Amino acid sequence: MIGPRLKPPTGRPGLAALIRKELADQFGAMRLALFTALIFMAALIGAFLAGEGVKGLLADGLGQALEGRAFLMLFSASAAGLPIFSLLAVLGPVWALALGFDALNRERAQGTLSKLLAQPLSRLELILGKFLAGLLTIALMSGALFLLICGLGLAVGGLFPGGEEVLRLVVFWLATVLYLGFWLAAAMLMSVVFKSAAVSALASGALWLFLAFLVTLLAGGAAGLLSPVNDPFRPAQAEVAAQEETFRRLSLISPFNVYDEAAAFLLAPSRRSLTPS
Repeated sequence: MIGPRLKPPTGRPGLAALIRKELADQFGAMRLALFTALIFMAALIGAFLAGEGVKGLLADGLGQALEGRAFLMLFSASAAGLPIFSLLAVLGPVWALALGFDALNRERAQGTLSKLLAQPLSRLELILGKFLAGLLTIALMSGALFLLICGLGLAVGGLFPGGEEVLRLVVFWLATVLYLGFWLAAAMLMSVVFKSAAVSALASGALWLFLAFLVTLLAGGAAGLLSPVNDPFRPAQAEVAAQEETFRRLSLISPFNVYDEAAAFLLAPSRRSLTPS
């Protein structure tokens, strides 16, 4: 007796299985726990101090002046030296790089890369599955951090967000995920290019240092050459403004500066454009 004909499987079960495997590996990794604890601790301390500062301003009768942005100041106030968004801009990439610098090197070292490719997976799907798993991890962990900061603001400062503030925070969270996703993709690229995990880690760190810090220094020097000030002792206002604008445009080569400027815009309802006034 001939049994019923089985229908061919639909979808990409191999890709879904890979994403589940990567999520289990990442959430079980000690390095993710360490980096997450470091970032969470620094961010929550900053949010606590910012909440106390906002609470003090409200107690001084400045509630009307802070209307529409008091809750956002949990992320933008610099009570701890760096506002939360600048902290995420600097430390967040390290978080993402730690997730992806050995994405393929680890499989090569453990001898499991050939086993993964033996599954119904193409090479592109292998890289895509690892990237999606890392991006989902970033989205979940950053979302948890945002919720903790919001809860801390409610508990410490008695702050309640308005509708516009909630919308701005959601967009800010999405921008954070995209920003960290760039660094995750860069780390995975290094893992593809270099066979050694150590070399991949060094290359990822060098890229982070260059884009986060050196680009700004180089942009300052290039702005001085492209938009010079003829008399440095008595500079013309138009020349200074032109040089500052050239510097701002060149510095946007760095994703660090792009994220920093976008975050400053999203967390400041009074700003009507990305260009600082």
